[in-house]
Amino acid sequence: MRAIVKTAPGEGHLELLEWREPSPEPDQVKIQIAGVGICGTDIHIVRGNWRCDPPVVLGHEWCGVVAEVGSQVRGFREGDRVVASNPARTCGACFHCVTGNPFMCAHRVSAGYMIDGAFADFLCIDYKRCHHLPDHVSFRTAALGEPLSVAVHAAIERTTVRAGDLVLVSGPGCIGLLTAQVAKLQGAKVVLSGLNRDQRRLECGKALGVDLVVNAEQEDLVELVHDLSGGSGADIVYECAGSPASLETCWKAVRKEGTLAPLGVQSGPILTDINAVMMKELSVVGSYGYVWTSWQRAIRLMAEGLVRADALISHELPLESFAEGFRLTQDGSAIKVVLNPLLPADAGNAVTANNGVNLHA
Repeated sequence: MRAIVKTAPGEGHLELLEWREPSPEPDQVKIQIAGVGICGTDIHIVRGNWRCDPPVVLGHEWCGVVAEVGSQVRGFREGDRVVASNPARTCGACFHCVTGNPFMCAHRVSAGYMIDGAFADFLCIDYKRCHHLPDHVSFRTAALGEPLSVAVHAAIERTTVRAGDLVLVSGPGCIGLLTAQVAKLQGAKVVLSGLNRDQRRLECGKALGVDLVVNAEQEDLVELVHDLSGGSGADIVYECAGSPASLETCWKAVRKEGTLAPLGVQSGPILTDINAVMMKELSVVGSYGYVWTSWQRAIRLMAEGLVRADALISHELPLESFAEGFRLTQDGSAIKVVLNPLLPADAGNAVTANNGVNLHA
């Protein structure tokens, strides 16, 4: 089968190769991949500043069709449309596993950088990580089920957005745009901020119902948030850019006794004014990954059309165009790139070619 493989540590070393096709173990399903998103974490891996165990197939945001089931699999059969989640393996016995948060397991093994992931024709995964996908939810939409689950976990399960809250989302990438939509569903007034290079993403946020989009290089974001709040600041701030400058702005924009939730992955250790936590009596809430309920909620939001995940997809490309997909993601030209192994090598950008209508629903 074809697979996009990180072949060695350090920067680069990403190749499209013929790779061993996996066979499911007794408790696994084999999935034919129908869509997989390029994530910010994938960019960190390619740049060499995120853990990776090469040679390994990248890709951890996926959906597809069950092609084969192991002998111990229950509840899934060949032909089922599914989305699937990480971690691929955990100990199953620690406090975090038993209480339902496997991402916190010290023995967590994740597909896409520790073991083979989904930038490939096929993937095998524990069937307990799979979720049934409603027939009317397209694979294009479902390919964003994983980042939507991250947003749901952050904005519903780890923090509490109340009707009437002023929420600032700093960073209009995929996670930021989805978090803004989820916060809006909770009844908040949502401000989405970005930079000059984010104009396309900010426009997308405005089209999706965000109350106000702000270019922080052209407007004073902190002053604007204070004006909107009568001088107090935002009730909840989600830092989704993963940059030191964004985090510094977030400390200033959140109100006293407010909540700051860092979601963006920083590229390394940073210096920041942690005194704000004490002096403003802030709640700083970490949110990483998702739990089972995050996925169930995300699937319902997609199925009921309450969140437009598909609207974020600016490029849908065949596996052979992976280098272009990574370039578009890194330089900010794309909102979200999805690789579709079902597309022929010469398909080009299926989103543009088909006016946003998915051919592989």
